[in-house]
Parts: sequence; structure tokens; C-alpha cells
Amino acid sequence: MINIYTLSSTFYIFCMTTAIILFIASSLLYYFLMPQQEFRHLGRKCLEGSNLVVLLAIATILHEVFEDGASGILYIEAMDVWRYGIILISLISTLYMMYDRHAGGQYLLMASFLLLPELDTWLPWSLLLALSCIALRLIRVFPVAYRQYREQLTARSIQSAVDFLEEGVLLSLEKGEPVLVNYVMYDVMEKLLGTVIRNANIFWHILANWNNTERLTMERQGRDFLFRRNDGVAWLMQRRYIRFRNRSGWQISALDVTNLDRVNRELDQKNQLLEKRNEKMKYLLNHLVDMQTQRTTEEMRYKIHDLMGQRITILQQLLNNKNMTNYAAILPLVENVLADMRRETVDNPAERLNVLVRTYGSLGIEVTVTGNLPANQEMAARLVGIIREALTNAILHGKASRVSIELPPTGKRILTIRDNGIGCHGTIQSGNGLQGIERRVRKMGATLHLTGTPHFVLSVEREDDYDSRTHH
Repeated sequence: MINIYTLSSTFYIFCMTTAIILFIASSLLYYFLMPQQEFRHLGRKCLEGSNLVVLLAIATILHEVFEDGASGILYIEAMDVWRYGIILISLISTLYMMYDRHAGGQYLLMASFLLLPELDTWLPWSLLLALSCIALRLIRVFPVAYRQYREQLTARSIQSAVDFLEEGVLLSLEKGEPVLVNYVMYDVMEKLLGTVIRNANIFWHILANWNNTERLTMERQGRDFLFRRNDGVAWLMQRRYIRFRNRSGWQISALDVTNLDRVNRELDQKNQLLEKRNEKMKYLLNHLVDMQTQRTTEEMRYKIHDLMGQRITILQQLLNNKNMTNYAAILPLVENVLADMRRETVDNPAERLNVLVRTYGSLGIEVTVTGNLPANQEMAARLVGIIREALTNAILHGKASRVSIELPPTGKRILTIRDNGIGCHGTIQSGNGLQGIERRVRKMGATLHLTGTPHFVLSVEREDDYDSRTHH
């Protein structure tokens, strides 16, 4: 056949540019379809391949027509067997995928039939129409394929997503064959071992048997390993047993815990310091009353010493005085000395309670006492011991600044202690202080009641009514 039409340069450039753009778009379509399930079908692969071949054939015919026209030669179509071959391939692919109307095979089949040599009399409009058919197919198929590519979970998308994780991930079969490894895990392997270990079991075995060096140390934390470099960088290595696709395997993860490790070490140091201070504070609180009593005793001893020295000096002067003939006047002075000694050395529960109130008052802790201790000195001493432990706990653990002590004269309740501290919003744990209180309460045949919220309340009750004023 003979085509007497000669292509202009402008029309040729327009058609070739369109063909190139469609070829690039078709290549992208091929790329987006590759990871999808439907592209595993041989017919779909042939269909997309035929689309690219048809575009190449259109570009080839356009070039021949333009070159022949530019040379002043009429384009004479001979036996173009390859054109019939392209049409046959497109026909077979389209018929093979005819069940899938979304593939747009009908547009490709129409474009391929426009390449028939018998239609060369329509050149270049037949080629332009063929390009239009392919363009219509791309407009219909490309958005769907791209959306499925973005939404469908594929091996490529999984790998891309895992590579964006900040933690290292290595998934392997049970024998250690790797299934999925991200870039962060490769980087961790390089930094820890100086090389990449492909087998997960070998990698974990090396980590588990690591010998500490100046550059890198390992600390076991249960099933996990904490690696620290000398520059402060820290990784937490974890391995967990997993199952996927009816198979078993391992998941090894590497977490950069540099900041967390630094904070934890600082907290550990501060906790140790705080624990030491708490122990010291508890010791001081537990012994503060003893120290106050000891100081009072020392003052009393010096006072007695001074008093005795004064009285003895007077007695010596009286006895050595030759003019002293009335020795009966010496006896009242001796009795005064003994009375002073007795007053200064008595240590009863009521006085001990007063010492507690004064001692904590000197610390800025307001302690108020309502009522009086029982007349029974043994019970009074035990109640003072309970009050002492309760005050220590209220200040040390409850951070209280005010404590009220109620000593009802009658009734089943014989003691109630309240503070304005932070209370205890969880389960009340019995430490040494509470255990000591419980022992004293049991010895009295009473029951201890504790309330942790909103503030701490401690009460001691007897089963029978009790009159503290009459029991001795």
C-alpha cells in the first residue's frame, strides 16, 4: 500500500512525545502491578507486555513515515510480518484476560488492530487513534493499580515499612534462616560485632556468650541483653518465639535505649542516695526521742551533780563549823537532796509522751494530744510505744506536718492517731514500724485498724468496753 501523506515535523514531535509519555506511564503501571496478587497471572503479564510492544510499534511506524517523507520517498508498506505478529499477541492476551473487564484489554485490542497494514491509507490518523486507545486504557487502569499498590500489603511494602522503624528487626525461621531484616538491624550488627550475621541463631549465640571489653559491655536483664558502648550508646537486644504462616521462628529486636539507660542509671544513683538518706532519717526519727531523753538525762545528771556538790559542800561546812551545835538542822537539807534526785529521775509514760510532743514540736511537727493515758502504767507504756512508731511513720512515709492523738477515757476504742500526710492509696505494707505496733496491740489483747485514704488513720480497739480511769 502507498501512503501519499508526508508528516510535518510538528505533528511528528507531538505524536512521538505522546508515545514516549504513554510508554513511561505503561512502565509505571507494570511496576505498580508487579507486587500485586493479580499480576501473578500469566495472562495479565502478557497483556501489559503487549501494551508496551504496541507503543513501540506505533513509534517505529511514525519514525519510518517521517524519515521517508523527509527524504522525498513515498512510504510503501511491504510485507510487515512483525505488525501481524504484534496484533496476534495482543489478540491472544486480550482474549485470555477477557474475564477481567478491569484490565482494559478491549482498548489494547482496538489499538493493535489500527496497526494493520491495510489501514495505512489512514496514516497518520490511524496511529493517533491507536495512541488515544492506549491513553484511554491507562486513564482507566492506572489509578486503580496505583491505589491497590498503596493499600495492598506486599512483601515490598512490608520491607519498606520495617525499614522505617527506629528499632532493629530480624525475623527468621526456627533454624535461623532470615525472613526479614531491616536496615537498623544491619547497622546494629556492624556496630556491635563489626560484621553482618545472616543466621539469627548464630547472631543470638554470639550475643549470649559475649565477653565484656573496654569498648563494649553486656548486662543480662532476664531473657534480654543490654549492651553498652564506651561512648554511652546502649542497645537492648530481645528475642521472642513467634509463629507465622503455620511455621515457627524467632523475632530479634534491637532498641536504642541510650537516653532511657542514662536516665535509669541516674535514677538508680538518686534512689540509692535517697534510700541511704531515708535510712538515716528513719534512724534519726527512731532514736530522736532516745537522744532527747539521753540529753535530758545528761542534763539531769549534771544538775544532780551540781545540786549534790552544792548540798555536800554546805553539809561539810556545817559539820566542820565548830559553832554548830544544833545538828537537827542538817536533816532537812539531806531530805531535800533525796527529793530532788527522785523528781529528776522519774520516767513515767505520761512524761515520755510529753517528751515526744516537745521533741517533734521542735522539728516543726504539730502534735496534739486529746485525753490522758490509762492509769494502768503497763498499758500506758505500750500506747506510748505505739504513738512513737506511728509518729515516725507519719513523718517519714506520710510526709505529715500535723498529727492528732486521741485517748478516749471510755469505750472500746482506746487510741486513734490521724495525720495530714499523703496517706497510702494502695495496699498497706507492714514494715518494721507497723509490725512493732501490731505486736504491742496483740499484747494488749486489742485489734489494730488502719485506713490509708485520704489520710492515714490508725486506731486500736478492745473487744470490751474499757475505762482508762479505773483500770490499774
